[in-house]
Amino acid sequence: CCCCCCCLAVMVDLRCAAVLLVLSLGAASAHATRVQPTLEPPLHDPINAVQGVVSRVLGDKYVSLFDYQTIPADPNTGNDVFEVEDVGGKITLRGNTGVAMSSGLYWYLKHYCNSQLTWGINDSGRQVNVSIPLPSVPTKVRQASLVKYRYYMNVCTVSYSMVWWNWTRWEKELDWMALHGINLQLSFTGQEYVWYNYLSGLGMTDAEIQEWFAGPAFLAWQRMGNIKKWAGPLPAYWRDQQFHLQQSILARSRELGIINALPGFGGHIPQAITRLYPNITVRYSANWANFNSEYSHTTMIEPTDPLFQTIGTGFYKAVMDAFGTDHVFQMDTYNEMTPSSNNLTFLKESNAAVYNAMAAADADAVYLMQGWLFHAGFWGDSEIEAYLSGVPSDKMMILDLNSEATPVWSYTSNYFGKPWIWNLLHTYGGRRGLYGNLTQLSVEPFDNFHSTGSTMTGTGITMEAIEQNPVMYEMMLDVCWYNATVDMDSWVSTYAASRYGEKESLTQEAWQYLYKDIYQNPKIDTFTIEAYPQLMYTSPRNSNATALVIVWDLLNQAAAKNPAMSLRGTFRYDLVDVTRQAMINLWGEIRQMLLAHIALYQHKDFSQGPVMVSLLDTMLDIMQDLDDVLNSDVNFMLGVWLDMAKQWGNSTADIALLEYNARNQITLWGPDGEINDYAAKHWGGLMQDYYHARWSIMREFVDIRRLENETIVWTDVDSMIPPMEFAWNNGTQSYPTQPIGDAVTLSQAMFTKYASSATKYQVVKDQTCGSDGFYQAWSLNVEQLKVMCDIDPQCEAFSTVGQLYFGTTTSCTSSPGFDTYIKPTSA
Repeated sequence: CCCCCCCLAVMVDLRCAAVLLVLSLGAASAHATRVQPTLEPPLHDPINAVQGVVSRVLGDKYVSLFDYQTIPADPNTGNDVFEVEDVGGKITLRGNTGVAMSSGLYWYLKHYCNSQLTWGINDSGRQVNVSIPLPSVPTKVRQASLVKYRYYMNVCTVSYSMVWWNWTRWEKELDWMALHGINLQLSFTGQEYVWYNYLSGLGMTDAEIQEWFAGPAFLAWQRMGNIKKWAGPLPAYWRDQQFHLQQSILARSRELGIINALPGFGGHIPQAITRLYPNITVRYSANWANFNSEYSHTTMIEPTDPLFQTIGTGFYKAVMDAFGTDHVFQMDTYNEMTPSSNNLTFLKESNAAVYNAMAAADADAVYLMQGWLFHAGFWGDSEIEAYLSGVPSDKMMILDLNSEATPVWSYTSNYFGKPWIWNLLHTYGGRRGLYGNLTQLSVEPFDNFHSTGSTMTGTGITMEAIEQNPVMYEMMLDVCWYNATVDMDSWVSTYAASRYGEKESLTQEAWQYLYKDIYQNPKIDTFTIEAYPQLMYTSPRNSNATALVIVWDLLNQAAAKNPAMSLRGTFRYDLVDVTRQAMINLWGEIRQMLLAHIALYQHKDFSQGPVMVSLLDTMLDIMQDLDDVLNSDVNFMLGVWLDMAKQWGNSTADIALLEYNARNQITLWGPDGEINDYAAKHWGGLMQDYYHARWSIMREFVDIRRLENETIVWTDVDSMIPPMEFAWNNGTQSYPTQPIGDAVTLSQAMFTKYASSATKYQVVKDQTCGSDGFYQAWSLNVEQLKVMCDIDPQCEAFSTVGQLYFGTTTSCTSSPGFDTYIKPTSA
């Protein structure tokens, strides 16, 4: 293989491109000594790859409308590069890999065609409207990747989001990866097929292996050694079908030029290993997340036992026999576990054993691990440095899993010299909420990469679940193609235009509010609507409540002004998402108002009882209305999740098992609610039959106590709710999978009901008034404050600083710039 052949041939093996990189080292940046693993894309044809993407995304007729050319990697860095140029009236796409060329295609679609491809059920996230002839590109575009690797996935994503996917869905995701520049993905599907055959070959029985496998929705945590057996048994046909699915995933990803991180060996294994090898040294995990010993207390071979490498190397060979190799393997030996010793030599030898097991099977192997374990108190600087020192620096990469919130690289001297990847984690369990810090993403990866001594080698997204907050991931995957910090006003404007297919004033204004007032929040908002009901504690403030009402109004106006735009799946998704969030914000406000009345009631002011029940009734009404809104868009429907699970079943018993897995994961998360509501979802059907049902029990409980004029002992309700939860988990009720009602009509109706008021309040300008009691609202939107005061029978007035007054209003004082609104007595 020679340099010239590498540049000219369509079939590109980038091992040849290493020659180009060597020649360009003299022009490298100040980080020429940056240590990086020498992973190369799979052997593939970049032009064939991008033509396949064009065909599947745009349609066959578009393939011939572009020209395609391969070019070398960026000569200064050796990183991926793409170009988009109008040559003689024809758009030419250039790049050094299939992923790079596909990234150029997506840049063109976003910036010149007002098109966007994001997540969405039934292609609802694909907003593509490319005219013929193709729009021109006035000036040649050339973008080189800031980093060598652009990574995708969390070990939990495969269970929280992808567990029920078939090839049709996976095919779309692989195209999405290529378009978004991902060249390194976690590829964990189908490994139970390999495990079963390998363990059987060691001499384990079917029963012994099944005691280890978890159910399909919980395999991520069984693979990491956290749990065993829960929600099983794992059907044999599931193993076989997932194996064949993985073969299709690998074939397409390699065709596109994506490197696959295959499953590695972290020592986690069935208890039966001690029967086969009585003298083997094993350790048993503590009961993870309060799971009892039947489902936790898992077995792990001590890495320093010689059999760790023997068994581990055998597993790697089995993986490669089944799936081939791209020379990178991912595993976590101590995920949310503690090593048996803090002896520094032991820690070094433990991690060396993990690497040696893979290197014995694949001499070019690179060890990819998550840095999540280092958040535990066990790991001080000495322990981390010792553990990492067991692996050569050019044979390891670390996923700094939560760089935007709790980075580890920053206090470990760049993982003591090991290459690491800057990742956006952002969400846990797929819980809904509009939050994130776009400005941070536009600046920090660039700055961290160029910081003194940086060993950062990639950027990535490691959310625990996808299909939420698409703007955050569009930003994170885009930023690596900029060689300076991003002009965010321009970026947001382009995002809005590409998302809705046109640059329209109302949606542009809405997205400026979203960017500046909602997506500047680095903290995860938590919501009590989907949490186990309790009325003892306040919930965190939601910083976006005021602006979100404005956004809601703007999107409703845009829908009324432009009916054609309102039919697009991306617009409807955002409209439902904003409506959902605004209604939940209001629900949270009313719950906080309720707590103020409960505090008085618990001090024996029993006149508060009727108000408490009235507010609970309103909360239940909002949940019922919200269920209707959620069921108007396919992306917010419980039935879709359950139906995808059941479609994998081959028998009545299998379908029941799969449905239980799907239900349990998003609710109790364990036999007795061990991780209750961690993966809660704001989905139509779930909102009504689960969350509303729980709060209905709370409402009845409060009503009984107030009729008896008794103070409330809150622990008494704890015996009333679990039977309903268990019954739902074991239920088989079907839920719709197609939207019910019109999202636009419902959103507009909800806005009228919950964000505007017909009550004629008396306005006292530039004054605020005192009261016997008050509640400080999150929202400062006057119309929504009116709605809140309308809802509370005891509310007499509110001020524009967000204070709602109930009880006897006292004297008013001058407060320039702030007004008080007094409710008419007839209201």
